[in-house]
Amino acid sequence: MSLYSNIYFYGGGAWGQALAISLASIGHGSTLIVSEKSREQEINNHISKRFPEIRLSQLIKASAKNRDGLAQSDLIFITTESKRVIKSIKEIVSFNNKANIVITSKGFADNLGKLFNEIIKEQFPSIRLSVLTGPTFADEIAKNQPAAAIVASEDLKNARSICQLFHNSNLRLYPSNDIKGASIAGAVKNIIAIGAGIIHGLGLGDNAKAALITRGISETSSLIKKLGGNPQTAFGLAGIGDMSLTCSGPHSRNMSYGIEITKNINTKPRNLVEGLNAIEATMNLSKIFNLELPIIFAISRFINKEANIDETIRELFSRPIKNEFE
Repeated sequence: MSLYSNIYFYGGGAWGQALAISLASIGHGSTLIVSEKSREQEINNHISKRFPEIRLSQLIKASAKNRDGLAQSDLIFITTESKRVIKSIKEIVSFNNKANIVITSKGFADNLGKLFNEIIKEQFPSIRLSVLTGPTFADEIAKNQPAAAIVASEDLKNARSICQLFHNSNLRLYPSNDIKGASIAGAVKNIIAIGAGIIHGLGLGDNAKAALITRGISETSSLIKKLGGNPQTAFGLAGIGDMSLTCSGPHSRNMSYGIEITKNINTKPRNLVEGLNAIEATMNLSKIFNLELPIIFAISRFINKEANIDETIRELFSRPIKNEFE
């Protein structure tokens, strides 16, 4: 029997609906907190404009105005974009200051490189916090296609209980106590995905993309270690798993942005491209910790038009020779 009987998703977009669908497939009900009355009506009528081919289960409810249920919630998933996470938590805390919260957004909390768990621990110390991260596209989760991810928390028992909630669904979750490493990996992979889009858009080939991903994982591991996380996390689902998926094609918002900038197309608002905020935060961290991150630095220079692609490649390939794992 599940520990959770009052499950909420703070955000009724694609990711919130997908996770709710996954839980409903094994008999768990949930409520999505949405911002629009029209979205509330759609979901309560079992309609999803995000996934029009799927009829939503009766176990999935939505509420646009009534937040009172948050006070009795057992578990709250934040499924908004990363820029709204802290604001969402402040609203949740006004109803439940001991909430058990799972952040599913991937990115840094600010442009300085602060992590969500650091800010939340400072401002809301009574909250139990986890992050759910890994190689997961929402539309595939909604279709109940097989996937795997991790739940990371400083409280490993809490992470395990959340993983158990999804047991027997097609979303396989693994517990981890490295919330710092998982959060960093989830943010940095968005930067590398922009780089993969640039490579794809310029026709630089699969060899170049494979090198980018591999060295991107190396830089992710170095950053995790420098910030006090477990560098092995970079080589698991939160790291190489998520990065491989996000760099696999234009299905990824960050990769498609990288493709578009090579064509001088700008169809996506910059604030919705998480990798752009992550670049600024990561560059700041590299200065603070005197850490070399040449791939991320090169992507930053190209995006900011400080170097063209020939200059960028020349700078990378003229770096001093060093051991691969040095």
